[in-house]
Amino acid sequence: MSRKFKVVPVMYAVSGSAYTLKLQNAEALAGLLSGGWSVMRTDVLPGLGGKGEYKVEPNICYEPSFPPTIVYILEKEAK
Repeated sequence: MSRKFKVVPVMYAVSGSAYTLKLQNAEALAGLLSGGWSVMRTDVLPGLGGKGEYKVEPNICYEPSFPPTIVYILEKEAK
């Protein structure tokens, strides 16, 4: 029996201003889970934690800290 795999990152992105974060891609993950996919593995990619830098014109900013990105590896039996 063969299997199909998908990688779905769930992360935060700047929305509107440097101090407003919006959750991205959670709806896609929910849709796949409702469609018969299951979580095979979960990994975490570290966020900036206030130590990295990102560019927001015209300045370089260190805050707010970006939270980690959670990466879901999904699997489903191929038909």
